[in-house]
Amino acid sequence: MDAVKKQKALVDLGKALILQKRAFRSSDSTIESCECNLHKLEEFMSTNSIELYNTDVGAAFLASSYCSNGSHRRKAGYQSFVSQLDDCLLLGSYKLYHCRKSVPCTPPQFIEAEGSYIQWCKEKGNASSTLKNKRAAFSKFFSFLEAAGCTSLSEIGPSFITKAVLRGYTPEICGYFREVLRYMAQNGLVEYDYSTLIPKQKRNFRLPSTYNRDERKCLEESPDRETPLGKRDYAIILLANRLGIRSGDISGLTFDSVDLCKCTIRFEQTKTGEPYEICLLDDVKTALIDYINNGRPESEDEHIFIMHRSPYTLVSPIAIHGIISKAFRQGGIDTSGKKHGAHSLRASLATDMVNTGESYDQTRKVLGHKDQNAIKHYARLDVERLRLCALIARTPSGYFERFLNGEVLL
Repeated sequence: MDAVKKQKALVDLGKALILQKRAFRSSDSTIESCECNLHKLEEFMSTNSIELYNTDVGAAFLASSYCSNGSHRRKAGYQSFVSQLDDCLLLGSYKLYHCRKSVPCTPPQFIEAEGSYIQWCKEKGNASSTLKNKRAAFSKFFSFLEAAGCTSLSEIGPSFITKAVLRGYTPEICGYFREVLRYMAQNGLVEYDYSTLIPKQKRNFRLPSTYNRDERKCLEESPDRETPLGKRDYAIILLANRLGIRSGDISGLTFDSVDLCKCTIRFEQTKTGEPYEICLLDDVKTALIDYINNGRPESEDEHIFIMHRSPYTLVSPIAIHGIISKAFRQGGIDTSGKKHGAHSLRASLATDMVNTGESYDQTRKVLGHKDQNAIKHYARLDVERLRLCALIARTPSGYFERFLNGEVLL
């Protein structure tokens, strides 16, 4: 039977949904809300003489007066409930976090080319996160080609490529498209190198977003350290601000990563896959101990930082960005035109180090960079050393001098 046509008794789906919520240690209020929604859905089905639940019933319920009246938050709650119920129907259990937007899949006739391309990227040493992005870009590009009418590698040409690019042009993703086309030309999958057909857009020069020491001190003082959430957020902010650790690495920290006796943190960097070790500063150590002993909910999860609500999973990198952004707002720090996440604190730490005389090599090691040239991005803010490169301005003369003196030049 087609998955869309699956149907089941609501009482059985409701039991499965409630059992899973209890397994995730959902709060009593969450379970009561779910039971209330089940009663409303049961009443809707009874009124409309519907015996079995399917996805169409869920959509009709959302469009009915049972759900259409109420606040935006209440409507979102109904949508979440129906989404979870549909998951239980189609998958057997509901997904905790997912979006409903469709994700392009690589057309079957291009699957083999995708596999060889991704293998080539692996051999180049691309990190797993980069491979994920490249696979998604490959799927999107060839989905666009198929939609334009291209059905095989031999048909790929300027007309189809132009149509595909016009369907989804952004400077970032088109960089992936160019690499795919170069790879295919180099390996004889297409006759010509069509990568030159995809326009390049020069990125604007931007200095790293940084904050001075007073602003960062104010940031650290923002969380309410008397509450469990405040203890967690304070420890996260210190790891980003004092040690320059990326949000992805903070999220992935486990109890095995931290040695409180030797005062060290050791882990494999998610972005580069390189090992990283740094000394644990006293303030950071104290904050971690306070959170672990007095703020962290009881959980068998091996990660140090977890959510403070069911199902008590790890705090994601996106959530860490939200925590730090919230601290910026609470601290009244001006972030106009500047980034205000964990990476801005990493950039601020690097800038402080190079501006106070630390060597570029030492700064690079603290940030966990392996590439000798990686720190040049922050060298742009090494004000004192840049002064040594300043040129003496020439004395104004001619039309420019007359202009500076206020003369109207025609």
